[in-house]
Amino acid sequence: MEHTRYTVPKEELYTSPVFSHDLLRSIMDTDDALNLELLHNAAISATPEYSISACLEAYSKDHLKDLAQDHELHIPSSYRKKQVVGKIAPHLVSQFPKMLPYFPHRNLEFLTRFKENPSIEIAHDALRFRDISHAHNYGFLYLFKTGDTFTAVVPRELIPALHMLDETTIWDTVSLHQRLNAYAVSLSNLYGVLDIDQYAVVWNRFESETLTPAMVADELVELGKVQYYWWFEDELVISSYFQNELEVAEFLDKVKQVSYYAPSRDDLVKYFQTPYDDESPAANAMLEFLSGYRLPDGEQIEDLMDDISDTCIVGEGMQDVFDLLNEYGLLFTGMEEITRFTELYAQMSDHCRKWELRGHTPVGLKKHSPSS
Repeated sequence: MEHTRYTVPKEELYTSPVFSHDLLRSIMDTDDALNLELLHNAAISATPEYSISACLEAYSKDHLKDLAQDHELHIPSSYRKKQVVGKIAPHLVSQFPKMLPYFPHRNLEFLTRFKENPSIEIAHDALRFRDISHAHNYGFLYLFKTGDTFTAVVPRELIPALHMLDETTIWDTVSLHQRLNAYAVSLSNLYGVLDIDQYAVVWNRFESETLTPAMVADELVELGKVQYYWWFEDELVISSYFQNELEVAEFLDKVKQVSYYAPSRDDLVKYFQTPYDDESPAANAMLEFLSGYRLPDGEQIEDLMDDISDTCIVGEGMQDVFDLLNEYGLLFTGMEEITRFTELYAQMSDHCRKWELRGHTPVGLKKHSPSS
């Protein structure tokens, strides 16, 4: 008698994506004070302009050169400001419709308000930076400061491209892109550097859409143009901790030849928000110890903790860690404090997921080694 095996449909195996629409929206939230600071830093104190060239002219030449660098445009050092604007303006017009599907969902929802009018006046406390973040940073939306209100402007040359947002299918594409980006952020925080094969393995373990490494590469090339947390080169997803290819090559020489740690769904969400486990007992013990010190110049203990955690993850030596403490102005008063800090740091180091160990903890790797 021949028996047939029932195969569970894939949609039953994957009931929901790891990074839901609501989760991704909530992660972009900031407190009111930081939100207002970001908006004021982004705003231009000038009369609103409505053409792409006039909007660009409102920026300093240094800002324009930074914007050109974000778009990978070469600007000769001899160029005057008007020449820089002339180089950037047509590029922005041509790139806007290509980059739109890779912007965060919140940005696109905000941009739909400009389809009939290139400007919107908004009270300072009614605008959230998350709504304009990428569109503003890449020169497609301009924020002018006018008294008690902001005037947000999408230059008139860009308005026609916004009608592509009327197509219902683009919103599904945008959601997919945001989930792909979330995986890249999370996995680069977990591993430091990973190849697209590992990305595809993790994605296909949890998501309903099956992706090949080649498909992953195609999407990451485009996504990499509109975010700052990771970069993509030679089929590698690389944390923005690394500044150039030389640093990446030096790091890869130190990576132990072990299999990648297999993250859980909870791990992916956790490492999307921070490159270390801030809820671990070792991390909590270190934070409690550091909280007994006051740092000079307004430095925050939480920022120091983040940097100490980075040294654990990257595998820096103790001298580098003490150099970091000196940079923050934290000075111990005796050997007892130094010894206690060293003990806590050793505990953190043993229990953190190290990039050189492909996301494994030293304790976990030792526990599963043949000799243990």
